[in-house]
Amino acid sequence: MYKNTAVICETNPFHNGHACVFRKAKENSEIVTAVMSGNFVQRGLPAVLDKYTRAAILLKNGADIVVELPYPWCAGGVEAFSLGGVSVAAEMGCDRLLFGSESGDGAMLKKAADWMKEAENTIRDYAAEHPETGAGVLYDKLAAEGGFSLSANDKLGVWYLRRMADMGCQAASEAVKRLPAGENVTSATALREYLAAGKDCSAFVPASAAEVLARNPITSPDRFFDIAHLYFRLFAGKTPCAEGEGGLWERLCKTAHTAENGKTFFAAAATKKYTDARIRRAALFGMTEVQQPILKSRPLYTVLLAAGEKGREWLKHHMPSEDFTILTKPADYDKLSPAAAEQYSYLLKADSLYAACMAIPSGGDCFVKKHPVIG
Repeated sequence: MYKNTAVICETNPFHNGHACVFRKAKENSEIVTAVMSGNFVQRGLPAVLDKYTRAAILLKNGADIVVELPYPWCAGGVEAFSLGGVSVAAEMGCDRLLFGSESGDGAMLKKAADWMKEAENTIRDYAAEHPETGAGVLYDKLAAEGGFSLSANDKLGVWYLRRMADMGCQAASEAVKRLPAGENVTSATALREYLAAGKDCSAFVPASAAEVLARNPITSPDRFFDIAHLYFRLFAGKTPCAEGEGGLWERLCKTAHTAENGKTFFAAAATKKYTDARIRRAALFGMTEVQQPILKSRPLYTVLLAAGEKGREWLKHHMPSEDFTILTKPADYDKLSPAAAEQYSYLLKADSLYAACMAIPSGGDCFVKKHPVIG
């Protein structure tokens, strides 16, 4: 029996496939901790529902504790996302990490992780010669050279395993094979399209999630696009922020001056040289002034988003390392150590930006006033 199983997730939005992963996590574990992305996700876009609303759904579907994978790690590529997620899971005292995977083959993913580790020098040299190449594209090439064909969640699983090894994390790991698309199962991407079109998606999500989706307007990317367009047209400096290297920053600044609106801005910035996600992340990191070094450091805090009875009992007795803080009330961020407070300043900017992007925009300090969802 494991004491605390971690699931690193975005749940954007939560669906039946996620429900299956959390059911597996509940098996043979006293409690389940969800390390969930904040208000922005890996795609470089605002989540369809804010982090507290998504955390409330998780609390009804298997999670005992929901803590935040803080910004900017939650919006980074596989390297930053895995670093942030595994770091927080380890600080929460998790002794098992469980993740969804297309293959469900944990042994193969471990071999791939070991092979990628051995190829570290090759990766470093290639990245230095080709700064415009995103980490995802680079690792795809190297995985293929090693004989590994990895789908999106398999790649993320490989990175989780690598991070665990790098940190000396002794927790067990388990890959759960993702459910195939069918009558009651579809991807989060398809669900976002359903929601954007105003279609009923209740067949693909648990009843508790369907209820929340029905009564909460979703956050579309449109306002984000327009704000980014305005930023790069009027305010962006000459120094690239994270993900803006290799000429992308200059392209965004130039394109903003000729584009009519946010949608045409991102459409015109698209190129085979950069993935759409990287373009959006560069814009997001620019607006929130994120530089590359923070993405390579470990989070020094997390925010408690939700907790059930068993989760609250765990938190009473669990002590993370001395340099890590579990922030139960966002308004208490002034009590963080200077280093953690500096990291938290980026989350404040991201939450303020998200508040402006919501279907019903709110004040920039609205998330500072929040309290954890108690179940």
